[in-house]
Amino acid sequence: MTTRGGKGWWLAGVAVGLLVCVLGVVLLVRAGLEDADRWASVIGVFLNLAGVSVAGYSAVQARRAATATPAVGGDVNNRIGGGQFTGAVVMGRDLEQVSTTGEPAPDPAAGRPPLASGPQAGNMSNTIDDGRFHGPVVMGRDMRGIVLPPPTSQQPDADGTAR
Repeated sequence: MTTRGGKGWWLAGVAVGLLVCVLGVVLLVRAGLEDADRWASVIGVFLNLAGVSVAGYSAVQARRAATATPAVGGDVNNRIGGGQFTGAVVMGRDLEQVSTTGEPAPDPAAGRPPLASGPQAGNMSNTIDDGRFHGPVVMGRDMRGIVLPPPTSQQPDADGTAR
């Protein structure tokens, strides 16, 4: 549930509601039933026009939000064809919160929707043909909360062992 500003908003709403009721009673007493009825009809027309305008604006905004979501799909082919890698290698798709500090990244939104998966998300392939890796290799799809070890300053020797 989302709250917007606490108790002040509902108190303001109650105050405005009471003010409108008091003004309605004053109008009824001062102008009489017939004139108060006419005024209420005129005011009601303008309130209905304002309501239709707000509903139309909301529908346009909802439509824009629905069409502004990024398209899901497409094939992803990650390939490494040789080389020497001294740090972490991450190959994937739909990755969230990849941390290279060695500590998990804070989770900003616990209730967010799942990552794209299923046939609508497209195919995924990770391939390593050749190479020398001196750090972790992470390959996958739809990964969230990956914590990699912090980079080290050690460089490998010619035989591949770290100094």
